[in-house]
This record gives sequence, structure tokens and C-alpha cells, in this order.
Amino acid sequence: MKHIMLIKLKPGTDPVEIQERIWKTFRKLDDELDWLNKPNICRCCEGTESSFDLMASFELDSEAQVKEYQALPLVEKLRDKILDRVADKATFDHY
Repeated sequence: MKHIMLIKLKPGTDPVEIQERIWKTFRKLDDELDWLNKPNICRCCEGTESSFDLMASFELDSEAQVKEYQALPLVEKLRDKILDRVADKATFDHY
């Protein structure tokens, strides 16, 4: 199952900085967890009218691991660091 997060940043927020913070967390989680695989993050193409600035995704072994992922201390720390710069977000799972 693929877990996908779309992120809209507040005006003036550097998308590269946020992308790097998320990627750093994803790399740590990928190294530590057997059930989180193929992390990826990409930015919207410049010049497009996309509703979101970033798309982050990874694969999980099961749907039950979404809640486990959300409760991880590294994820909570990341959320605390970037939440004030996020204007909107959407998440969904692809099976």
C-alpha cells in the first residue's frame, strides 16, 4: 500500500527547506523500520497551477501501519517543525 501526502505551503516558505526536512526524516525511518519502504518526495513543477507544493510518499506493508507511522516520535518532531508553514494538506492511500 502506498501512503501519499500532498502539502501546500504558506506563501514565502522555502519549499526546498521543507523538502529536505521531510527527506531527512524519511531516510531515518527507512533505515529504522522494516515496514516503511521506498520513501519519495518531490516538488511541484514551477509555472504550474498546482494546488500543492510537495508530494511525499512511501510504501507500507499494511493499512494498520498508517497509525503507527503517525505516532512515531520522529514524525511528531517533523510535524512540530513544519506545521506552522503548512497552509493545507491532504493524505490518501493507494492499494
